[in-house]
Amino acid sequence: MFKPHALHAAIAAALCSLAAPALAQQTLERVEITGSAIKRIASEGALPVQVISRKEIDRSGVTSTVDLLQNLAAVQGGTVESASIGGGGGGLATVSLHNLGEDRTLVLLNGRRLVGEGGGAVDLSMVPLSIIERVEVLTDGASAIYGSDAVAGVVNFITKRNYSDGNITLSASRPQKEGGAEQNFYLSKGFGDLDKNGFNIMAGLSVDKREALVANQRDFSKTGDIRFQHNGKSYRFFNGSPSAIPGNVDVAGESRSAYLVEKGVCPPMHVQEGPTCYFDYASTVEAWPDRKRANVFASAAVKLGDAHTLTVDLLGGSTFTSGKIAAAPGAVLVDPAGPFGNYLKMVGYTDTTPAVVRYRAIDLGNRDAEYDRKNQALWMSLEGQLQGWDYTANLGLQKTKMEESNSGYPLGKAFGALLRSGLWNPFVLPGNQSDAAKAAAAKIMLSGLYQTETSELRSADVRASRELFKLDGGNAALALGASYLVDKLISEPGEVAQGKGGPDKNDSRFGDAGALIPYSATRKAYGVFGELSAPLTKQLEITTALRYDNYQEIASATNGKLGLRYQPTKEILVRASVGSGFRAPTLRQRFRPLMTFGVTNSPYRCSADMAKMAASLGAECRPGNLQYDAYIAGDEKIKPEESRQATLGVRFEPSANFTAGADLWWVGVDGVFGEVDQNEAFANVYKYPDRWLAHTDPVTGRKYLAYNRKTSNLGKRFVTGIDMDMSGRAQLPMGRLTSSFKVTYMIRDSFQLIPNGQYYSIIGDNNPAIGNQTFRWKGNFVNTLQHGAWAHTLSVNFQSGYKDINKSVTPLDANGKPAGANETVRLDIPNQFTFDLQTEYQFNKALKFSLGVINVLDEKPPLSLRTNGSHMLGFDYRYFNPLGRTVQARASWNF
Repeated sequence: MFKPHALHAAIAAALCSLAAPALAQQTLERVEITGSAIKRIASEGALPVQVISRKEIDRSGVTSTVDLLQNLAAVQGGTVESASIGGGGGGLATVSLHNLGEDRTLVLLNGRRLVGEGGGAVDLSMVPLSIIERVEVLTDGASAIYGSDAVAGVVNFITKRNYSDGNITLSASRPQKEGGAEQNFYLSKGFGDLDKNGFNIMAGLSVDKREALVANQRDFSKTGDIRFQHNGKSYRFFNGSPSAIPGNVDVAGESRSAYLVEKGVCPPMHVQEGPTCYFDYASTVEAWPDRKRANVFASAAVKLGDAHTLTVDLLGGSTFTSGKIAAAPGAVLVDPAGPFGNYLKMVGYTDTTPAVVRYRAIDLGNRDAEYDRKNQALWMSLEGQLQGWDYTANLGLQKTKMEESNSGYPLGKAFGALLRSGLWNPFVLPGNQSDAAKAAAAKIMLSGLYQTETSELRSADVRASRELFKLDGGNAALALGASYLVDKLISEPGEVAQGKGGPDKNDSRFGDAGALIPYSATRKAYGVFGELSAPLTKQLEITTALRYDNYQEIASATNGKLGLRYQPTKEILVRASVGSGFRAPTLRQRFRPLMTFGVTNSPYRCSADMAKMAASLGAECRPGNLQYDAYIAGDEKIKPEESRQATLGVRFEPSANFTAGADLWWVGVDGVFGEVDQNEAFANVYKYPDRWLAHTDPVTGRKYLAYNRKTSNLGKRFVTGIDMDMSGRAQLPMGRLTSSFKVTYMIRDSFQLIPNGQYYSIIGDNNPAIGNQTFRWKGNFVNTLQHGAWAHTLSVNFQSGYKDINKSVTPLDANGKPAGANETVRLDIPNQFTFDLQTEYQFNKALKFSLGVINVLDEKPPLSLRTNGSHMLGFDYRYFNPLGRTVQARASWNF
């Protein structure tokens, strides 16, 4: 039991499930396992490494590396694709281990660091699933080997190597309801054999396309006017916008609708609250963005004599994502003496100065943000044996570029002038503008590039390992290594984004309250490390590692790791580790200048503390219940995070047909990077006095209170959990059954928002002070029955429920009418179980077909009242997929 083996081959052959100790002897090959720099005969070691094989990937039904990782029990958090719909995601999709954060999870390709956004999180879309042989996931901190960013762990994508076959795969998926259909095409081919021919060349191409899902195509997200039952009572929750059509007029500290005064009701797509008609923006947005993606990977390896191999790898691709949100909102000035003065009189506006009208330009169409992300990477690697050392040397050049293009926006000042001219009427329903007005508006509409952001990574590293001397348990081994990195970020807003659009070079998008500022930053770092493995006895092995990193002009750090592997019997393995880590701030977190960043996700009424803070800044509160302007900034004085980690695990393998294990882990982080959640800041204004500033409204010239979302060192965070798995196989009369159960159970996840401050727990609690939550447990149960040419896989995916964020709601009577003052409620999000079914048929050696259903029971996302982030409402897009039951089909041909 726990015999030496080629880990991935044993898993694929023996388990066809999630990672576990090998159960069969394979060819003894010296390999480098994620989490260690020592090449050795692969075996279950002192660190918890999970492996997902190619066969598991194929039988899971996933079509991208994004979906593959999001299904893992240990993965929580990260940026999801739906964040691109008005949520600032920018087309990004990332991974976060144990909900510790995407910037604390290191992502590698063949052991080499991938370029991140501004030195931060890696976009998983750049890695094509078609060329992946397996994925190794280290669920323990690894700063002592890899340096910064490996606080939570490491995800290492291993590509196909020495590959001489060919494969073409076609797949398609279609939800039962409208929206979200997807098509995929994969092609890979290799030539030559390193051992026989002295060379190997392989390439892979991956192309996919997905259509958008519009929020109103699903009942649970079709509107922001939500009626629901809670604790036996009826309630209504509505999150709308006072920027309406026809427009609302600011009068005496509130917004009033002339249409409501005249007609007695609000227009369609609006909801009345007092004298205001609020626009139901959520009914017009997308809930799942469309996407077009193409990636290519090519690798050429050549033997240089018997002991050395030179490899050149190329990775390139493009991911195009667009997210449509409601038509542009904004404030305009209307002259009481002008052509629309009668509308102002209807709502009681008697001033002689221009009135502020909050308007939404529906006649100009929805706003659309298109994100085109292009990535390029070149690596050169030389590896082999020299003077008794196994060595690897790498050079890397990587670049990722994001271009954001916009449509649906008019130029702000030009649109304001159009309204003041009397040609465009802000007080009529959609579809009632004159042809002349529409023609004039068409001339000031924006389209094309809005901003560009480029991230570059240049890297060089070398590492070598060798056996040193013999101990009672085997040979001690040493690894030494060094690395050098240069990160670069270039942020280039276009003229309109900088407020320099239009013929006079002084205009921006309608509704924008400020301008973006161009900036660039560079970060250089070098590190050296050593690792020593000492098998003291046949049962006990100890591994130590020490690494020094220097991030120039930021900080230096020395981190260590101590690991223990103890196997008292052939059936039982005990492992443990302790270590330290650190994380350097990303280029954005350190160098981004103070600039406007949209508005708060929720509206706020002015409290006494808000009014006091505004007065101290020479500003005032926004009238009524409105969103506030938001700013964002980095901090050049920010200090690196420091962390400590520990793990204790046990594995039990009584027979070749059953294995089980559990790893208890603990992570503590000091000086956590972050921003204070807006709900917490607005509720406790003077607890965070440095989060406020005065903002000058570009329309009225008045100064209003604004919220600063700047990044800074907060307090401490402690996270503890258990990763557990159990796998077995049995020969049944109907075929061979392989089952795997994997779950992560979270014990603690608590934050401080200020040093030495209060701790907030987010286990099963979408705490309003933090803005997110951690699932108490998450996992899956995978069962594959194989008989002859058929293989049937049933997967059960599950995650625990949690407390939703608290919201103010309106109680309703039996007739659906308001019944009393608003109440604050917190919904209970229930546990969720979904079932996936895949059937695979091996027609012959070359041809394979599969048919599957994702979410067989068509479980819909539970109701959530969360409003932060992207613009869709009714469910929490961070944790739940809105597609519903989806049918998949795939055909694969090997040649």
